[in-house]
Amino acid sequence: MPEGQVSHRNALLLTRAIAGRPLVRVHVAEPRLAPQRIDERLTGDVLQDMQARGKHHLFRFRSGRVLHSHLRMNGTWRAYDARADIPSRGLWLALATDDAVVAQYRGPDIRLVEPGEPIPRIDALGPDLLADDAVPADIGLRLVGIEPSREVGEAIMDQRVMSGIGNVYKSETLFLAGVDPWRAVGTLTPEEAGAIGEIGAELLATGVRDRGRIRTYRPPLGAARADTRTWVYGRRGRPCRRCGAPVRSRGQGDANRTTYWCPDCQR
Repeated sequence: MPEGQVSHRNALLLTRAIAGRPLVRVHVAEPRLAPQRIDERLTGDVLQDMQARGKHHLFRFRSGRVLHSHLRMNGTWRAYDARADIPSRGLWLALATDDAVVAQYRGPDIRLVEPGEPIPRIDALGPDLLADDAVPADIGLRLVGIEPSREVGEAIMDQRVMSGIGNVYKSETLFLAGVDPWRAVGTLTPEEAGAIGEIGAELLATGVRDRGRIRTYRPPLGAARADTRTWVYGRRGRPCRRCGAPVRSRGQGDANRTTYWCPDCQR
């Protein structure tokens, strides 16, 4: 599931794959992208770097154009050798140099922005927990400055408050912080809010190092390998890995995204 760890992992891989070399071919496979004329506008341009902001991908080109991509729930970017036959199923866009191809699958959010044009939704983003200059504890403290009646589990997924955390890391971060996702943010202590920022950043950074995978729970040596990915996410009705109480879940927020938590470990 693409959260902030995926965009930051992609920033490393995709920059390495095609930056600094002219695009010799731009293939627009999805008809819904055709009105943007991305192939005409980008062929011959040179990627300077690809940056991540939360869950957003920003491909910055020498011309000043920026290709903005958000993977939503199911999108993905892949890098291939230029000689490879890349998969066509689900392909939306492919950018090729003489050496490599990067391809985006299952969209659906891609926009090419001209120099000086605003990039949709980027200006409204809160601080990125994985930014080079981020101080995660300070970012977490932003929670105590928002509407105090908001539920913590909903608030930490608000990309305007802090960017990068999605639905899986929401549940995992709050479990490790010992914070009930149904609490109002107005009840958080500064120490709890700071810990949420620090733990969220640590989990995201681990995901970047782990090739974009979400795997927050590491089983003891010799333990069964089944169901070893998370502490609480996806484990409704199963025993909490710490206390043994049944993990609970239900929808939260306007989007009704499922939150998982341990009613005994989280207060």
